[in-house]
Amino acid sequence: MTAGRRMAFALLALAVSMGAPQAANAARPSAKKITETVRAVSDKYPVRSTLFGVWVDGRPLVRGALGKARPGVRATQAGHFRIGNVTESFTTSLLLQLADEGVVRLDDRLSNWFPDLPDAQDVTLGMLARSVSGYADFVTNDRFVKEYEADPFRRWKVPELIDLAFERPALFEPGTSWAFSDTNFLLLGQVLRQVGGQPLNRLLRERILNPLGLDETEMRAGPQIPAPVIHSYTDERGGYEDATRWSPSWVRGIANMFSTLGDMGRWANALGAGAVLTPESHALRFGPQNVGLGPFTDRTYYAMGSIVSDGWIYNNPQVLGYNGVVAYSPSKRTAVVAFTTPGPKGDPLVAYASAVANRIGRLIDPEHPLHLSVCPRPPC
Repeated sequence: MTAGRRMAFALLALAVSMGAPQAANAARPSAKKITETVRAVSDKYPVRSTLFGVWVDGRPLVRGALGKARPGVRATQAGHFRIGNVTESFTTSLLLQLADEGVVRLDDRLSNWFPDLPDAQDVTLGMLARSVSGYADFVTNDRFVKEYEADPFRRWKVPELIDLAFERPALFEPGTSWAFSDTNFLLLGQVLRQVGGQPLNRLLRERILNPLGLDETEMRAGPQIPAPVIHSYTDERGGYEDATRWSPSWVRGIANMFSTLGDMGRWANALGAGAVLTPESHALRFGPQNVGLGPFTDRTYYAMGSIVSDGWIYNNPQVLGYNGVVAYSPSKRTAVVAFTTPGPKGDPLVAYASAVANRIGRLIDPEHPLHLSVCPRPPC
């Protein structure tokens, strides 16, 4: 199949999976209805804070903040929080942008930058972005878990993380199946840093964040988050504690960004509309290349840094006590954002923000609602 025919197929498949655009204001729920719904869901679950918003055609329909940013301090829409794996959508956008400019190609081999890694001559940059390299996830390495829990403030170095990733054999031959692995995005971030000639945070600032006006969004390897801060909490080490200043150095290029509710609404619209890419790369980013691999069908599949499911594009992060959903419906031209932090009786494995987003999605598009798992990592 020629490159032109592959691109035409990707464009057609994206149109089919996303659905034809509909009138954005058809049966649009009121801001009051959405707020009442979010409040009811938040009251049902043991959450400390809930931030939520809905944007139609890039304009806010409703935004709100419920609960406490920390004890005695109300949560506000201006609060900053970690956005977890939404970072992957930025990293893959940067990859595709550089590919649009001819700086790299998606079929460039990882061995060009990491010649000594296993199977590096068979793993491409596109495979890393689609998580089909077969590389094991360093985050699930027992040694990493033990050392991370012993010192969550530790500043991890990239070579340490790469060593952890390759202590275990590959899960499958490159390109033959799918398994999410943070190792893919760690390596992809390092490649982009080399080809871009600058640290990843600067490349994102110059190429994506500044052009889109995402002034409250930043990538940092350190734990600092600017005020005001929505504090995060977790009991994953055995006791309920503030995790806001735990080190995100182990998720470089994967989940080490923070943002605000307003910026996430703008990003969801930009991501869904392809604001920083050519139409061809935008279609390829959400195209069906992974359909048929692992558990994926044309109804639900992991694309490049985001999931496509039943007419929605989304990320649903869980990291360092933060849980969120950043979703976009192309057919409704509508973005939905929800982030939560757990209260003392909360379970760090439960995706409370998914419950909030699901209810909002049901109001936005009853025929194609969001149906994210509230328990993505059993048991919970």
